[in-house]
Amino acid sequence: MRVTKLKTALLGVLAMSCIAPVAHAEESAWGPFSAGVSLTSDYRFRGISQSDRNPALQGWVQYDHASGAFANVWASSIDFNDETTYDSGVEIDLTAGYNFKLGENTSATAKAVYYWYADADTPPTTTRDYDYWEFIAGVSHDYGKIGVSAELAYSPDYFKKSDESTALTAGVSAPLMEKFLFFTGGLEASGHLGYQWYSDNSVATGTGLPDYLFYDIGFGTSWNQIALDVRWVDTDVNKTQCGSDWCEGGVVVSVSANLP
Repeated sequence: MRVTKLKTALLGVLAMSCIAPVAHAEESAWGPFSAGVSLTSDYRFRGISQSDRNPALQGWVQYDHASGAFANVWASSIDFNDETTYDSGVEIDLTAGYNFKLGENTSATAKAVYYWYADADTPPTTTRDYDYWEFIAGVSHDYGKIGVSAELAYSPDYFKKSDESTALTAGVSAPLMEKFLFFTGGLEASGHLGYQWYSDNSVATGTGLPDYLFYDIGFGTSWNQIALDVRWVDTDVNKTQCGSDWCEGGVVVSVSANLP
C-alpha cells in the first residue's frame, strides 16, 4: 500500500470521527484528572525496544473533558546506547485529542502526539534531533465477546528528522475468565498486528531500518488498581538489519498502578 493512500485513509478516519462526541465516564476522585505509574521489563514501541531490552519506569497524567476532549503527559525512561552523542535518558509524550461516538458500540479517536526527548543533546554537527510529531486516528468496535480496533499513525518528519513515516495497527481483545486466581479483574487475551513504513530507509538520511511488520500477543489481568500484563512482542526485522537485538522477540511483563 502506498503512503499516499494511507494519508487519505487517515483523513477519512478523522472526518468520520466528527459524527458525535463520546461523553466521558464517571470522574475519579481527582475529578477529570487521572494518573498512574508503570514498571515494564522492556519498553517496546511498535515492536522495537526503546530501553536496550532492560526495564523501564513510566508514568502519566491525563485530563478528560465530558465533551470527549482529552490531554495527557506520558513519560518513560529510555536507553538508546547514545552516551557519546545524544546522551538521552527520558522520553516525554505530549498528547491532545478527542474521543468520538460512531455508533452504539463503535468509537473513534483523533489525536496529535509530540514525542519529546527532553534531555537529549543534539550534536553540533547535525540538525537531526530526536523530537517529532505524529497524528493518529483510531476506531474500535465492541462485539460483546470480542473487541477489535484499528489505528493509523502518520509523521511528516519522523525520529531524527528521517522524513515521513506511517504505521497501521490492528488489535483484538477477548475476555477469557471473569475470575482468575485472586485477581479481581478476570483474565483477558489481546494482540496487535501492525506494519511500519518509512519514506527514507537509508542510514545516512533516514531511519536505517526497512519497512517492517510488528506484532504482540498476551494476557492481562488486574487486582483493584493494579494491572498485570504479560505478552510476547516481536518484529520481522533481523539483527543485521536492526543493528542490535532491539528488534528481536521477547517476553515483556508490565505492572501498572492507577492512582485513586
